[in-house]
Amino acid sequence: MGDKKSLISLFAGAGGLDLGLEMAGFKTIVANELETHACETLEKNKELCNLNSFEVDDFIEKVIQQKCFNSLSEKEKKLFFDRLKRNQHQTKFLQDATIIQGDIRTIESSVFKKHIKGNELFCIAGGPPCQPFSKAGKQKSLDCTKNGDLFSEFVRLVDDLRPKWFLFENVKGITFTKTDVIYQSCKNCHAINIAPFKIRQDFETFQNDRKCENCGSQNTDWLTENEPGGSLKIIFNEFQKLGYKCTYKVLNAADFGAPQIRERLIIVGNRDGKNFDWPIPTHSKSINGFSQGDLFQKISPLKKWVTLKEKIWAQGHNYYGEIDESQAKLWVKNVVRPHDEPVTWNLDRPSPTIGAHQGAKLAFAPFGIPEKQLFRQQWATKGRKQGDTPPVPVEHRYLSDEELLKLQTFPDWWYLHGTRMQRAFQIGNAVPPILGKVIGDAIIKSENTL
Repeated sequence: MGDKKSLISLFAGAGGLDLGLEMAGFKTIVANELETHACETLEKNKELCNLNSFEVDDFIEKVIQQKCFNSLSEKEKKLFFDRLKRNQHQTKFLQDATIIQGDIRTIESSVFKKHIKGNELFCIAGGPPCQPFSKAGKQKSLDCTKNGDLFSEFVRLVDDLRPKWFLFENVKGITFTKTDVIYQSCKNCHAINIAPFKIRQDFETFQNDRKCENCGSQNTDWLTENEPGGSLKIIFNEFQKLGYKCTYKVLNAADFGAPQIRERLIIVGNRDGKNFDWPIPTHSKSINGFSQGDLFQKISPLKKWVTLKEKIWAQGHNYYGEIDESQAKLWVKNVVRPHDEPVTWNLDRPSPTIGAHQGAKLAFAPFGIPEKQLFRQQWATKGRKQGDTPPVPVEHRYLSDEELLKLQTFPDWWYLHGTRMQRAFQIGNAVPPILGKVIGDAIIKSENTL
């Protein structure tokens, strides 16, 4: 494949985006993450990739003593740790990565810069926790400042390190949620520009900074518009001011072979003005779907979405054996739905989005869910209150780490450090590696296009 493309990974978590990009031909040189247990996940996997079978046994003997695994039963421990032996050591991840644990807001750009060898950095990638920015100025929500800070840090590092490419992933709500966008209107040159992000985030302090960025006139006014997709405009404005040509798309991991419906906003930017060609889906909800190729306009049939049954339980269940697909359900336990949303799913479809919180509550129910339990969880749509019925016994088991990893397309043997909740959060927050790979492939393809 030639030289590996250097990558700095921000908000790395359990490493899903890193794995996908490395599969595509990238080389992670730095991975930054705030949470210590997630950093331990990255460090341990970096080590695990290089161990022979005897060394893996020693590795397991050491990590199994960690306090975070005390709550696992003996059978759960066996399932959890036996899967670590499955790596055939043909693929090694994160081998060139320095794992930096810490708050990105406290880490100077020079810390990252010293790990860049050669002339330049190829890519910065990551997904800062960045819900739509909500209100501006005095009306901003409390989360706005925190999320804005993290977004600003991503922009800071792109500005300081000047990678050829950046990859920014986030929630699809950024594309349509109403957000206050502050514009500066110049009465001299009649330019109307989106205000710099720092002004939007602290309008009280910076509102007197009236200099027009086009002509330098102070004869300007501030205008605020509450716009659908305003957050996306704000994000694009910051990257475009740095000289990056940007494009965005909402991609569904199920369209590329993941057994999970997971839609994420992807923004790709290039410093040199290159066009970016988005990856073409390989799978579809409909078996009659078709994909139109990019180079030769070739029409090719798509595969059908990968289902829960075929990806996870094709050989039965570890605890329940052979599965009756007409009864068995994927169930989100202890979650009340105030709206018309399901709490169970059949096995002949992909899973719903594995979010950080929901992943910890997903369970396999081999005999389905009694109607009385559905009443409790869907009280608004079923016409009664949750307290009208007592809890209902349901035969179930929470999804194991391995099952959740399969839904996210991680390798079966990927080690996860932390309590059950911490492990589920790491999986739920990750980018499916299969999605990272197709984006990485598309970036390299676009880079090599004249």
